Amino acid sequence: MRLGTILLWGDDLSRFRSQVRLAEDLGYAVVGVGDSPAAWNELYVSLTVAAAESRQAVLTPMVTTPGLRHPSVTAGAISSLHQLTGGRVVLTIGTGGSAVGSVGRKPAGQREMRAYVEAVRSLLGGGPAEVDGRTAVPLQQARPVPVYLSGDGPKSLRLAGEIADGVVIGLGMSLDVVANKIATVRAAAAAAGRDPASIDVWGLAFTSVRDDAAQAASDITAFLASVGGMGLKAPHMRALIPPELRGAVAELEERYDPRQHVVVGGAGARLVEELGLVDFLVGLRGVTGTPAQVRDYAAQIEKLGVTHLLVALPGSADPDGTLRRLADALR
Repeated sequence: MRLGTILLWGDDLSRFRSQVRLAEDLGYAVVGVGDSPAAWNELYVSLTVAAAESRQAVLTPMVTTPGLRHPSVTAGAISSLHQLTGGRVVLTIGTGGSAVGSVGRKPAGQREMRAYVEAVRSLLGGGPAEVDGRTAVPLQQARPVPVYLSGDGPKSLRLAGEIADGVVIGLGMSLDVVANKIATVRAAAAAAGRDPASIDVWGLAFTSVRDDAAQAASDITAFLASVGGMGLKAPHMRALIPPELRGAVAELEERYDPRQHVVVGGAGARLVEELGLVDFLVGLRGVTGTPAQVRDYAAQIEKLGVTHLLVALPGSADPDGTLRRLADALR
């Protein structure tokens, strides 16, 4: 199992740089940067900083989205980063959530996602692209870059199986949920005439490793609040809520304050604990526990086909410690 991490450059540039260096020194294979221009510093500037602070790690947007950039802008930016790093890049695209909401747009549908990927791929290959009925001319500095799709719902997972080089799925301690996601991707790949085993599978999770499993879960309550407050409204997520927790989830959705989004110790984090939703949400989107528990979990998801475990750090109660303890646990 290889490791990756998701970082964001906020107020402190030196902090961002040091976290990239720490991940590199610990052997993390992937460094991703979120794309949320209203909340954080600019994606490709951040990735350029990360490139300067690393030598081996693959760099990727985690994730960019059609709602924020024209395909030519995305293709040009990732091609430039490819040249800068000697090819240490992957382009990861998702439908968009709060990031596109900040510019007054809705998340991309699957038709828009397919068209966007096709346009970006054509441009990365040195060709033109049709975008909204107009022709985008070829890039003079185009470079071939693998395209991964981020997906959790069945439609997104099927699209990834049909057209992507790789997929980024959300992980939780519930192995059945992970297995179902991977099976959906592979079935779609087979139906499209592709080799299911050719699609790389990365898993993204809110993660904490502690000697005390309860403390590990508590470390990520700020993350869990965002999942419960905003991420359970799609039908496939609604179906995972046990009947006895539906009232608590409804209350969390009603009381969740987006202004407290992934704030450590904030109102959302306290609310998740108050409503008794920590264990349920860890099952959906958390990887937490003692070193032995996390090591066993990583071995099991690797058997399912996950090649990389990506730990999201913004909002973590102990980001640097998490990087170190996870690396130690999986050595």
